[in-house]
Amino acid sequence: MNENPKWKVARLDDFERRGSFIPVREFLGIHSFGMNARVPGEGGTLVNEHDESLSGQEEVYVVLEGTATFEVDGETLDAPAGTFVSVQPGVSRKATGDGTVLVMGGTPGEAYQAFDWGEAWQVQSESMGAYVEQRYADALEIVRRGLERYPDNPGLSFNYACFASLAGEVDDEMFRHLRRSVELYEPFREQARADDDLAAVRDDLRFEEALR
Repeated sequence: MNENPKWKVARLDDFERRGSFIPVREFLGIHSFGMNARVPGEGGTLVNEHDESLSGQEEVYVVLEGTATFEVDGETLDAPAGTFVSVQPGVSRKATGDGTVLVMGGTPGEAYQAFDWGEAWQVQSESMGAYVEQRYADALEIVRRGLERYPDNPGLSFNYACFASLAGEVDDEMFRHLRRSVELYEPFREQARADDDLAAVRDDLRFEEALR
């Protein structure tokens, strides 16, 4: 990667890979719009099945190399290198293949907000592995240890609250971390109100107090 104070030039091989995720935006220091890349994960997954109804984010997927197969709104699309796929927020999408896909997105009419995982990405990766396997107490313990090293990472604080809720460890510490996540990254406020991981604690009076 070549850098100067006003511009940067990088090739795909210059970026550190975090599993199947390439944090292009973070490495280039961009905060005005979302931009990251994906390489095949388990089972050849390039894009997990999801929609962006909650965020309202429009997304564009660009196949940089190799090939991908997209499933968008129930339709299957072959996407060789050079293909652009634009998807509106409420539409379900996923992709598999052996290529590299660049993902760009933003919400119309809203300023883009992002935080960088930095070195805490390893904690995030390990804890999400336990989360996917529904080992919520293990995921919580991993994040708890991670916060000792990275106390100001908003993602770790938010995940602490989610994992604690799922593990049944609902206490003042859980709500303290939820409050801290919102202080550090305001979009977590609305995400908390819609996230199924926090459904069990949404009626607790401390929940809305943490989001004020």
